Amino acid sequence: MTSKIQTIKYSAAAAALIAAFSSQAQEVQKAAEVTVTAGRIEQQLLDVPMSVSVLTQEEIRNSSARNIGELLSDVPGVEVTGDGSQGLKRVQIRGEDAFRSLILIDGQRVSEHKSMSGPALLIDPSSVERIEVIKGPASVLYGSDAIGGVINIITKKGGKKPFEAEASVGWNGAGHGWEESISLGGDYKGLKYRLNAGYQSHGDIKTPLGYQNGTDFRQKNLGAFLSYDFNEHFTVGMSADTFDSDINSSSWDYEQDPDNEFFVRIPKWKRDKVALFAEGKDLTSYLTRVRWDGFWQNNHKQMRNYVGASVRTPMYNMNVVTDSVANNKIRTLGTSLQADWQLGDNNTLITGYEFTQDTLKASTDAAFTQKMKMGPMTMLDTDYVTNRYVEGKEITNAVFAAMETELPMDFTMNYGVRYTFVNSKLTNASALRNGHRTTPAGTTNYVNTPVDDAGSVGSNNESRPVFNLGFIWKGIEDTSIRAQWSQGFRVPNLQEKFLINSMGGGTVYGNPNLKPEKSNNFEIGARYSGTYVDADFSVFYNLADDYISTEILSGSGSDVYRYVNADKAKTFGTELSLNFKVNEYINPYAFFSVIRRKTEWANGVSTYDSGTPAFTARYGLRTDVPLFNGRWTTDTYLRSSTAKKTYSVSSDETTRIAGYTTFNFATAYHFGPKKAYSANFEVLNITNQLYGYETSIYEPGRRVNFKLSAKY
Repeated sequence: MTSKIQTIKYSAAAAALIAAFSSQAQEVQKAAEVTVTAGRIEQQLLDVPMSVSVLTQEEIRNSSARNIGELLSDVPGVEVTGDGSQGLKRVQIRGEDAFRSLILIDGQRVSEHKSMSGPALLIDPSSVERIEVIKGPASVLYGSDAIGGVINIITKKGGKKPFEAEASVGWNGAGHGWEESISLGGDYKGLKYRLNAGYQSHGDIKTPLGYQNGTDFRQKNLGAFLSYDFNEHFTVGMSADTFDSDINSSSWDYEQDPDNEFFVRIPKWKRDKVALFAEGKDLTSYLTRVRWDGFWQNNHKQMRNYVGASVRTPMYNMNVVTDSVANNKIRTLGTSLQADWQLGDNNTLITGYEFTQDTLKASTDAAFTQKMKMGPMTMLDTDYVTNRYVEGKEITNAVFAAMETELPMDFTMNYGVRYTFVNSKLTNASALRNGHRTTPAGTTNYVNTPVDDAGSVGSNNESRPVFNLGFIWKGIEDTSIRAQWSQGFRVPNLQEKFLINSMGGGTVYGNPNLKPEKSNNFEIGARYSGTYVDADFSVFYNLADDYISTEILSGSGSDVYRYVNADKAKTFGTELSLNFKVNEYINPYAFFSVIRRKTEWANGVSTYDSGTPAFTARYGLRTDVPLFNGRWTTDTYLRSSTAKKTYSVSSDETTRIAGYTTFNFATAYHFGPKKAYSANFEVLNITNQLYGYETSIYEPGRRVNFKLSAKY
């Protein structure tokens, strides 16, 4: 009840503050236009037909976020989850889980085929120039997995002067962690270059209830970019980067239970990438741009998952331990070719071809120990290790075309199609068991004994067209109004089709007959960038079908499941980003989203308890004033979320994560020549509120962050 009262008080105070300042608005300089590539070409944000949020380079530089997930936590429509870890964040867009939200780095996907949680954000914020978040299905432009939307992370490249440099060092109080980064770059007679490096080390987080063991992490990154402009029409270049992390994860409930032990150790989660590109611009009066990209990427994860439980009764004592060590590698080869055409004065056409090949090689050593005694007598003694190995490929070919046509009366029409062909293949699935199992009936010894415990080899083909149609009207100055229908689809990954996975007390079998998930999204929205106000508003309605879920496998026990196309979802809501420009010093703002999501199962059960909070928001007041030949900025703000409820059809239970409102304050002083130096200071969760995004871990309590940065 106290939390609800605080939320109401803070919300009312912030709303009154915004209303008071907006009523005193004075004319100031108009906000600069933002250029994005969400539509696969450079456009002003007002011209983009989709719902897009942008995190700029300045926002990233001034942030104390330790990872990309924390950077995205305030974007309307985006929800962050952590799998019991502060160092491993994933994102959900408009209620769709991480598997249905496509992660791109410089337009090239980060794939995942052996995880229960989806692809991770394997890049450090210090190497990022900006982040574009496309909300709603973007499958026509970006392909499978983009049902919820796209996170396109654009890295730093080149510079504007022959030599530029920036560096930062920071302290984060959440886990008493340090972070450092440096970046060097420039542009000398058409030769653009960039080198960047960063390192972070954070300890266990301190929650309002105390430190949570096993939540420390470290990460390091190194990147390089080089390109050369042969002339104003032709450029070639390359980039290389590596990101390595050491992450620990735990569960608060297990920590409080002396009879149970749980931890996840990821001593290595590394992403290595090399990319090449060539680009020609303004080649003819019709062909405005041709770009080729090619890349190689290796995603390597080593993980240990330990679960131990003890049961003591007057009749018997039993100990059960599962200890699995996994070594997963996903290697991706990709290439794309895009051509942009100007067909007359009113038609812009984008055409392209994409190819990606994901190769999975994964091994798991799963140890299982179970001992049960009744008095002095041993009734059960099991101790064996199962060595699993799987190998497979997913090959994707796609062609797409998207047209923009200018119509009379300030209308623009956007329409497109993509056709995708996917071949999924598991070529090797083997499991050998070593150890023994003793019962009152006798002992079974295992010596390289084959077991059906890894998956089934097989091959599967899927092909599907998807379409979109949208309109923009710009009949009012500084305003664009948009309406769009778009289709989304997602091809099941190798895990869902062919593998056998044991996790969370159950076993899930793949299903090679799975169909792609699909959706239809309807959206209307408006953007305005004027003298006093910057605003972006959208209302959306999404219908999804053939969602991949699980059902109990007949005749195999209550904890054995199989992936099936069984679920549907209806999601609707609204998103708003609002910035008031009171004068050159004062800027009240509010970002919020309202989402309602109804999940329907094949057995007829339906619920709105689908794990998505109905309301999330950030709202506050920024100031920016001159002080001693520098700039002093402040940001006083609240973060709010309503409770999350999740219904499980298999257990017929609903879990609830409480809502929250946190009070926060950030300030920075920018000084020196061209304000090139800055000192940032934050106090977050000032009221020390206990809250979390998930059941296994609480978020940090009251903490202080500071950061020093310089650029030349």
